[in-house]
Amino acid sequence: MTPQASALDLENNPGLEDATPALALTPEVASSAQAWESAWQNTPRLVSLQEDQTSTDPVELLESRLKLLGSKTFSNREWRSYWERQNETGSTLLTALKAVPANQSAPQEILDGLAAWTALAADKIENQDRYFNAIETETDAVEDRLESVMESQANEESAPTPRVENPNPFMKRKLHLEDLERQIENQQAKRQQTESEISFIERQLASEAVLVDALERDAALAQRELDIARRQIGAQGGAEWTRIWNEVSDKSAIKVDKISKEAEHGAAHLRSREVELGLTQSRLQFRDSRVAALGDELEQAGSIRGWWQASVATVTEWFRSEAWKIGLGLIGIWLALRISLQVLSKFVSVLIARAEGDPDDNTDDDQRIKTLATVFWGVARIAIYVVAGLLAMEVIGINTGPILGSVAILGLAVSFGSQNLVRDVVNGFFILLENQYAVGEVVNIGGMSGTVEQITIRSTWVRAWTGDLHVIPNGTISKVSNSTRDWAVAPCHIGVGYGSDLAKVKEVVNQVGEEMMQDEDWMEVLETAPAWVGVTELGDSAITIRCAAKCRPGSQWGLSRELNQRLKEAFDEAKIDIPFPQRVVHQA
Repeated sequence: MTPQASALDLENNPGLEDATPALALTPEVASSAQAWESAWQNTPRLVSLQEDQTSTDPVELLESRLKLLGSKTFSNREWRSYWERQNETGSTLLTALKAVPANQSAPQEILDGLAAWTALAADKIENQDRYFNAIETETDAVEDRLESVMESQANEESAPTPRVENPNPFMKRKLHLEDLERQIENQQAKRQQTESEISFIERQLASEAVLVDALERDAALAQRELDIARRQIGAQGGAEWTRIWNEVSDKSAIKVDKISKEAEHGAAHLRSREVELGLTQSRLQFRDSRVAALGDELEQAGSIRGWWQASVATVTEWFRSEAWKIGLGLIGIWLALRISLQVLSKFVSVLIARAEGDPDDNTDDDQRIKTLATVFWGVARIAIYVVAGLLAMEVIGINTGPILGSVAILGLAVSFGSQNLVRDVVNGFFILLENQYAVGEVVNIGGMSGTVEQITIRSTWVRAWTGDLHVIPNGTISKVSNSTRDWAVAPCHIGVGYGSDLAKVKEVVNQVGEEMMQDEDWMEVLETAPAWVGVTELGDSAITIRCAAKCRPGSQWGLSRELNQRLKEAFDEAKIDIPFPQRVVHQA
């Protein structure tokens, strides 16, 4: 029935007064009756907390319960609003009926029915608050339980235990201890889950007890609603009044049946929760006893006596099955080490013997070969020892992978910490390989000149003519001037007077050069005779001329000194003036 077709509306039902003579209405009463009937017609949907649990997954069950509790909360809010409107509109209608004059007043039983209805609405509102408290409590418990279950499922996804093939007694005991520790951890985790489950059940028991109480009260209130409707059916309110309460009676009867069944189901579920709590507490006691038993077994298995027996059994088994294999392997590695060192030593000795075979051979290759052979011997010997050591560890059963990784990291750290040393070694190796200079040669390195006395993989030792010994790190050498490599030029610069005949000077110089070329003491040193080169400078008091000769490396300095001496004697004999600086003073 819609508000426009209300049986209590005088305008739409002009014959209502004749149909219901006991309920003489006024416009105020009609308006209040229309509002009350309209509010009654908007009945919310009744949501039950009973659910069909078809899934076995605890996460899905808990999530489904949360959705149902959310729907129940929304439904109860609607029912609370519904009974608030019933209380408000019923009170308004009751007040309007009481305000009708005494000669037109409604029957007392109608007034009593409306008063009972408004009181019922107030009790319904109060009972909805109990529903809300119970649902909120259970929602919090379900959310906590859902979080705990999801966390425990995540923790169960652990890495599988690695298998060990043919373990020895020592390893078997170790694996047994690890298995016991893992079992204890699993039992403790399950115990923690059981404690969480007990807490969840206890919280649900508390919320369901309140919920069952609210359901029982709601069932009693629904019965009151039905009783009120049935009493109003027999009241002297007319046919329309009776029809309305017939509808209320029919709906109330259905509501009584549903709420009573849900209250019975809630009470049964509450009893099952109490049984579940007892079983869960028993399971907690079992977990405690299991953890204690595993702890005792772990303590016995991890005793010193047990480890000693496992160690003795392992050593005995090792000697019986593996010791002879390891012994043969180590002997083979030792023999291979000795043979490799002998072959390497023989090879290096041959290289050095060839370099030192001819005492009269002063070529640069001798020192370079000896130095490279010495460096090669040291590096190769270290490499042979390292390889032999790693093979021996593999034979014994030591995993060399982590060792090689650690050595690589250590080598990287050392290379960063000793970059200068690495640079010296690398540069020294290329100096030797490229034969940039050798022992006995005269060089100029970084402004320091002298004779090379020693070349190592890290540094070069240079002796100056003053006797000073310069030790130069190879990493700092960027430019080398070698004065004794392949061939050399012996220059000679000498000044003659401006009055000298240069043709005669040229003739004397070339004659002295030819004489030196024929001299037995210098003919093996000279590759070309000293000869006139030309005028190099016109000085203040002399003309500087140059003569030069190509000679063997290292003899240029002695050749220059000898040439200077012979030219001085030849110029004196030829009356060629070698001037010296003069100062002319003019007096006024």
